[in-house]
Amino acid sequence: MNLRKWMKLFLMSIMIGALASAVTGIVMMLTDQEFQVTGTSGWLFNIAMMALIGLTFGAFSHMGFFAYLMLNYIARSIIKRPYIWLSLQAFVAVFALAEIGYWTFESEFPTYVYWAVPLVLLVVSTLVAWRKTSETSSGAWIPTLFFLIVVTTVESVPAFRTGSISSLIFQMVPLFVCNAYQIMQLHRILGNEAKAPIASNPKTSKASS
Repeated sequence: MNLRKWMKLFLMSIMIGALASAVTGIVMMLTDQEFQVTGTSGWLFNIAMMALIGLTFGAFSHMGFFAYLMLNYIARSIIKRPYIWLSLQAFVAVFALAEIGYWTFESEFPTYVYWAVPLVLLVVSTLVAWRKTSETSSGAWIPTLFFLIVVTTVESVPAFRTGSISSLIFQMVPLFVCNAYQIMQLHRILGNEAKAPIASNPKTSKASS
């Protein structure tokens, strides 16, 4: 991944974060009259501020994405058997879902949150992972689920401490959208680079013909 592609991914991530935050905020304002991010009643001003906050979410998501890539690189270098690293990722993903239930059970959140949030996160992560595997290989299942579940949960920790379902949704949805976008773009960025040497190799072309 060169600098140009990295900058494009970063800029798209923060723009998607701004858009996702604005859309999520509008929905929250329509369903919850008390939901305001600035303490004022001006709709346009609130939407503009939510978009600016979304830029921060996008940047935060981008940091988490590259942190996961670094973790994955180090883990694959240390752990020589790939199935062990995959098993660890699967275990941590399940643990993260259980931890969400533990954080929200008998808390200031509504009673349904302790099972609804882990369930919704698992379902949408599975859908993205299914799309990822359909475009790549079956080996992408667990890493994609790990990234979307664990990293999104870690990035949303401040919202879990608020006890407000509106704040949790407003932060968690844009972060998940940004994470899903980045994990779906990864194989497209790396795939183009991987195919280039093969296409330019005359021996490969002759052998295939």
